[in-house]
Amino acid sequence: MKLSTRAEYGIRVLVALAHADGDRPTSLAGIARTDKLPHAYIEQLVGALRRAGLVTATRGHSGGYRLARPAEEITLVDAVRALDGPILEMPCAGPADLESCDRPQDCSVHEVFERLHDSLSGMLGGTTLAEVAAGTGGPPYPPAVRRRVVAAHSKSTAAPSADTPPPN
Repeated sequence: MKLSTRAEYGIRVLVALAHADGDRPTSLAGIARTDKLPHAYIEQLVGALRRAGLVTATRGHSGGYRLARPAEEITLVDAVRALDGPILEMPCAGPADLESCDRPQDCSVHEVFERLHDSLSGMLGGTTLAEVAAGTGGPPYPPAVRRRVVAAHSKSTAAPSADTPPPN
């Protein structure tokens, strides 16, 4: 599964608004400049976030955007659904969607897709903008997963040594 650029940039905008949670609205131009995001594109995304009730807009010279609710009340699943629609778009991905699946009822992969849907929804639904903005990012990785993530990141950012041939 790949998170769309639409969802990624939208979450970045929401996190920037969570950081700026103050008395004044935040301009999209400022967010675009700070986070190196395309201004025209995030303008489109903010429209979807407004329709979903996640942000509000103020017009005028001092206008901009704010979170519609406290960052503690907005989860990543809210953002992803507002920007991309269903978490796992498959006929039988959710437990209630089995009836709409055109496969036989004894489908061998339904349970796997249902668990995947529940896992993604649970992780995204259990992570708030406040956690992401604070840098905690929600529940921690289990130790074994954390070691793999850190090791993979270290390999990808390490400068190649003189003994290492350049990648193809």
